[in-house]
Amino acid sequence: MLIYYISDGIKRPGALQKKIDADRRVMTRQLDELVKDGFVDKIVFDSKIPKVEYQITALGNSLVPLIISLESWGEKNRAVLETALDQKQ
Repeated sequence: MLIYYISDGIKRPGALQKKIDADRRVMTRQLDELVKDGFVDKIVFDSKIPKVEYQITALGNSLVPLIISLESWGEKNRAVLETALDQKQ
């Protein structure tokens, strides 16, 4: 989901954290992995107050259509998936 939100224009860590409602340390680790794997670039601004933004790379952008397709599939099959989860509990 981080790749999707960064591609959609959310670039600051605080805004990403609010969007996905995640622990900051966990999200930072995930972002570091995305940077390391080449899906996202981390841009550090040289200023008195540290500022970081994330930018989608071409590789990361190539995943966006797949993410959207998976989301669509999940929405179409929500009832079936929820029923299956309820039966497991």
